[in-house]
This record gives sequence, structure tokens and C-alpha cells, in this order.
Amino acid sequence: MLTGLAALLALSAGAALLPTPAAAQTLESARAQGWIGERRDGYLGVVQNAPGVDALVQSINAQRRSHYESIAAANNVPLAAVEAQAAETIINRLPSGAIYQAANGQWARR
Repeated sequence: MLTGLAALLALSAGAALLPTPAAAQTLESARAQGWIGERRDGYLGVVQNAPGVDALVQSINAQRRSHYESIAAANNVPLAAVEAQAAETIINRLPSGAIYQAANGQWARR
């Protein structure tokens, strides 16, 4: 079942990363500044506090969670499985220089 789930996530990862054009610009800006990073659970994390970053992260994470819940329900798999697959997909697609949470839990640059 996770093979189909992986394919579905691969197709929809862009939607989860960039929920709206305005949020996409803000997300990319925050990512470029090193303020946010991709966590190993499929959600964004705050790397460095800056005005508006917490609200941006909370908003995008809420959208991602809703998206992941829909995928989990449609495929009858646990939410944690969807989150883990999403994290892997998103982290593997990050551009060079982007920040992500390494296996040891520390922030690292791609």
C-alpha cells in the first residue's frame, strides 16, 4: 500500500509545499533566509525566529496536516505513515542550501 501512497505523495508534494502563490513566495523567502526547515515528520520547523515565521509555519503545517489526513483516509493507512513518506519526498526534493532536520534531529543544509 505504501508504494501507491508514495506515488500519490510524489504527485501532490508540490501542493503541500506551496499551498498558495502568496504563501509560496513567503515560504521560499523564509527558506532562503534560513528561518525555516523541513522536519522529519513532514512538517516545517522554525530554525531561526523572525517576524511572521511562526504564523507562516503554523499555517502551512495546518494545510499539510489536512492534506496528509485526506491521503491517509483515502488509502486507509495511518497518518504517521503518510507524514513519514511526505517528509522523505519533500526532503529529497529540497534545493541545494535548504535546511532540513537530519536523522540525528539537528538542522542541516542540503
